[in-house]
Amino acid sequence: MGPSTTPQEAAIYDSVVVPRWSSMFGRAIVARIPQGARLTVLDVGCGTGHPAFDVMRRLGEGGRVIAIDRDPALVDLARRRALDDAGKRIFFKIEPLEHLSFGDEVFDIAVGNLVMGSVDDEGASLSEIRRVLAPGGRALLTRPLASTFEEVLDMFREIAVRRDHAALARRIEQLALRHPTPSAWRAQLAAAGLDDVHVDVEEVRLPFRNAREIFTDPMVRLVAMPEWRWLCGMQPGDESMLEQVEKALDTYFAGGPISLTVHVGLADARKPG
Repeated sequence: MGPSTTPQEAAIYDSVVVPRWSSMFGRAIVARIPQGARLTVLDVGCGTGHPAFDVMRRLGEGGRVIAIDRDPALVDLARRRALDDAGKRIFFKIEPLEHLSFGDEVFDIAVGNLVMGSVDDEGASLSEIRRVLAPGGRALLTRPLASTFEEVLDMFREIAVRRDHAALARRIEQLALRHPTPSAWRAQLAAAGLDDVHVDVEEVRLPFRNAREIFTDPMVRLVAMPEWRWLCGMQPGDESMLEQVEKALDTYFAGGPISLTVHVGLADARKPG
C-alpha cells in the first residue's frame, strides 16, 4: 500500500492482508516486548495498527506507543480503532520513516513490521531508527527473507532459462535483493551502526488447493502479485506470462495442493550504549 491509498483500499488491506500476512510477521515482534514494562515504543510503518495495538497491550502503566505511517488512509483507520487509548497510550502521526520529526535518543524500542523493503531508502530509514533510539535501545524489524514464495519463483526461473530471457533473469535477481538472506540482512543492520544483531527465521507454509487458488487469492494478489507482474515486465491486463507460471505450477504439482513457503525474518538489534 502506498500514500495514495483510499479509505476503501485501507479497509480491504486491514481485512485481507493484516490477518493472513502482517500478523504472521508482527507476532514475532510482540513476543519480544517485555510484559508490563514502562517503555516508549516507536512503531514505524504502522499501517492500520498492527502490531502497534498488541505492543501497547503488553506495556505496563506509563508505557506508550507512537505509531507513524506515510499513508493517511491507513493511519486514519488505525486512529478510529484506537478509541479511548488514542492520545493517551497510543499516538498516531503521518510521516515517512526516512525523515522522522522526533529528537535524538527518545525511544526505548523501535519496531517495524514489514516496513523494510517497502521504504524508498532503507539506509536512510535505518539511520533514522538508530538516531531516535536511546543508547542501548532495541530495534525489532521483520521482513520476508530469501526464498519466500520460492515455488513460484522457480517457475519464473524455468521460463527465463527456457526462453533465454535475460531481462527476466535479471529482474529475478533484483527481486532477490528485496528478500535478503539472514546473513546479508544482519550485515546491513550492522553497517547501519546497530550492535548485537540477531536474525531469527521461521519457515511458514501457506496452503492452497491448486495453482488457480494461488493466483486468485485476495491476499496473494495484494502482497505478491505486484512483484510477480514486475518480474514479467507486465502492464495491467497482460496476463500471458503469469498464466504460463500458473500452468507450470499445476504441471509440477499434478494439479493438486500447493504450499507456498514464507521465510519470516525477525531482526533484534541494539543501539550501542
